[in-house]
Amino acid sequence: MTVAGGMRRDLVRSQVFPSLWDVEDPHKRAVIQPVLSTTAAQYDALVPDFQDFVRTVRPDTGTGA
Repeated sequence: MTVAGGMRRDLVRSQVFPSLWDVEDPHKRAVIQPVLSTTAAQYDALVPDFQDFVRTVRPDTGTGA
């Protein structure tokens, strides 16, 4: 629960912890934490966009692609 605009709001949070391997040293990896925080009423409408976003997360290869 939080207060925003003088009103109490119930919040829902979804998060994932994907790990990315270092292409030069597979023993190294980075873990990132994309998070969706929204009101309970908005959650079902926003989850598909959050899932689409998470699927696009890729390491920067420095190739400009």
